[in-house]
Amino acid sequence: MQRKTLFLSMIAAAFLIVGLAACQPGKEKTPEVLASQPVPSVPSNEGSPTGAPQITGNPTEINPDLIQVIWETSPHAHTYVLDELGINSSCARCHAPTSYIPSMNDMPESCSTCKFEVPPPPPTIAEADWQNIPCNICHRVKKDKVDPNYTWLSIPPIDEYEDVASTTELCLKCHGQIDLAGHGKSDLANAHAGYACTQCHDAHTTTATCESEMCHANVLNPTAPIPGHDENHKTVTCWACHDAAGMAVGPDDQGNWVTFLPASSIPYASHNIVKQVLCERCHFLNNPWNLSGKVP
Repeated sequence: MQRKTLFLSMIAAAFLIVGLAACQPGKEKTPEVLASQPVPSVPSNEGSPTGAPQITGNPTEINPDLIQVIWETSPHAHTYVLDELGINSSCARCHAPTSYIPSMNDMPESCSTCKFEVPPPPPTIAEADWQNIPCNICHRVKKDKVDPNYTWLSIPPIDEYEDVASTTELCLKCHGQIDLAGHGKSDLANAHAGYACTQCHDAHTTTATCESEMCHANVLNPTAPIPGHDENHKTVTCWACHDAAGMAVGPDDQGNWVTFLPASSIPYASHNIVKQVLCERCHFLNNPWNLSGKVP
């Protein structure tokens, strides 16, 4: 099959943790506390580590039952969404690829040659029929056996896969830029430029921790006090302070301080990270959170 058409970008959208929240019922509102913030200048990355090597090998095979349990706790296992009209057939293109019904324009030309027909999808897919992001999106599955080598299910209706050179190339099939409101892109820059996604994120839970023993283990138990790493900032995420993309900062629904997608109320973890911190992005005069107007 030579032509993969527009369907190759069918899963292009954010997660992250967090882009999955974009297609939810109700009209999106921008909180006043976010809109009132000054836009900080982007600090430099001088003194920050860069250039971590890409991981291009395949993951080590482990107990598939354990992977299944881990996956069930992940965002990839809970992707059901509806738009403002209660419709999700187009959302499925990214959030549940094997549930998505493409048009003939999205299918290879040879399918038309063989008189292959695709009926138009219903506007809403029931949650019981929603397949989320299962194993076969990133692995070949034959007779219930999952191949530990990763690959990309580029055209689910005909079970066609595409080879990828690295885990990052695979992740960006889903988490690259998409021209839809409320969807973000994992823009690796500055301190994490060149990192592979799986150097920070577990491949099956999709979670990440900055305090990994391989990275910033000294953050929780530093040998010397670190400014800003104190009791007053215990609900502030690492990226809320260390963001270099100029994203809006503020508390989420749980009271944790995070970064947000531009002009939205959707939390989205910044991947553009630097060591230097601009305390003034939160500590400015007449800030909406009643924080000190002066940097501590």
